Amino acid sequence: MSYPFNNEQPIYLQLIDIFKQKFVRAELIEGDQLPSVRDVALLYGVNPNTVQKAFSELDREGLTRSERTSGRFVIVTKERRKEMQEDMAKVYVEDFLEKMDALGIQKEEIYHMIRGENDEHSD
Repeated sequence: MSYPFNNEQPIYLQLIDIFKQKFVRAELIEGDQLPSVRDVALLYGVNPNTVQKAFSELDREGLTRSERTSGRFVIVTKERRKEMQEDMAKVYVEDFLEKMDALGIQKEEIYHMIRGENDEHSD
């Protein structure tokens, strides 16, 4: 099985984002053990070295901790999860607004779209 990665950024960065989303959604919480590098590589259809690079970065960012004989564990606290959620949300909103701007859609129009209001006038 392979995951539909995009070509816009390296796969290891996309794996990092996948796991950060799991932390933010509390699918993986403080104390949980991550799956093995091999299992993640098989699940996502990527090279184990790519997974190792992503996991090493999660360690470096202080989101996980590797224990030599036991595996890798989540060390994201509830407070850190909330901070991550807010940071990720801001990035997603900024990206969304940039894409809407590229389409020529103004913030007021976006607001109406989100609220489900139809714009009755036509150009």
